Amino acid sequence: MKIFVDSELLAEALEDASKAIASKNIMPILDCFLIEAGADGIKVTGTDTRTTIQSYIFSEHVQVDSPGQIALPKLSLEVIKKLNGDVSIEKQGNNVIIISRKKEIDMGVFDTEEFPRVPDIDDSELFETTGKELKRLFRKATYAADPTGKNAAILAGAHVYINNGVFGIEATDRHRLAKTEQRTEVGNLGGAVIEAKALGELQKIILDKDNLEFGFSKSFTGEVVYVFARTDRFTFYSRVLEGAFPDVSRMSIVPDGVTEVIVDKGEILSCLDLVYTLAKEEKHNQVVISITENEVSIRGKGRESGKANESIVPVLFKGENFAVALNSKYFIDAIKALEGDKVTLVFPGKLKPIYILDESDERSLHIVLPYRTEEV
Repeated sequence: MKIFVDSELLAEALEDASKAIASKNIMPILDCFLIEAGADGIKVTGTDTRTTIQSYIFSEHVQVDSPGQIALPKLSLEVIKKLNGDVSIEKQGNNVIIISRKKEIDMGVFDTEEFPRVPDIDDSELFETTGKELKRLFRKATYAADPTGKNAAILAGAHVYINNGVFGIEATDRHRLAKTEQRTEVGNLGGAVIEAKALGELQKIILDKDNLEFGFSKSFTGEVVYVFARTDRFTFYSRVLEGAFPDVSRMSIVPDGVTEVIVDKGEILSCLDLVYTLAKEEKHNQVVISITENEVSIRGKGRESGKANESIVPVLFKGENFAVALNSKYFIDAIKALEGDKVTLVFPGKLKPIYILDESDERSLHIVLPYRTEEV
């Protein structure tokens, strides 16, 4: 294999594909890129066996003197980033020679036969959207998943579904819940649970301007096996998580609140940020929120650093005076996921889930469970 390509273009393709490569790998081949050169240009693939990203450089941007394929170590990305202008990459035996101006790098390559195959998908069930819109939906929900999956592996994922003209995403770690939906012209494609970490990596490579196809690849029995997202720059594949996602439909209905309050988003975030600085020393990032008609007060303390208290004036108050203890980190995450300038907080009662709503998006909701404590 021998190619000539702009180093910046190659670095971008490698960077995108690298998002699928795990930070630690038992198998050396999984710490590599597969680079394939042919008449259509170059394909660069990275994978951790569950998630695969394949990025493209088309023939008009690359000169392929000799087609073929090589498996380069992930370190090659850092090497290419340090080069400027066109580079030549040529396989010679068990090595690859990379030349850029007066620089020459000789690197070992791996056996391409050991590299996992790219998933063979059925792309008949998909819908089209923009990169900007898909990132917006992911950002609103995936944060609530449990990244470790310690208590239940299925909670490391986000439930993505396309049913009855609705595209929705929901995630929970059993202590909080985030859910968002939007209307779509597509009918019933079903749903699947996708690793939230993989969706996070997908967000990093999507551009707002991308025209994107998103869909499910199913087995002959109709079960979703892979989810895929495709642009003209890359294709993302992720094998779905097995198991049943918790039914959160009952919690998705906002109840009447004993207390409801509307606050300015910027003000409450600033207030929380100060108190969280101390509260994060505690195991559960606990803060206490006290609400009256004239004041929303947030207080927290650290084991050694002291305590803090800050108050803001609510925009609107309805109901009874109320106090609750909760995880300040979870509360901040939920508020940051909102798009509007105002935050609606609904408190259905003592020790009941707290609803955090976005004035600008009626199809999204965020829930945080309170703590049982003698402080309130």
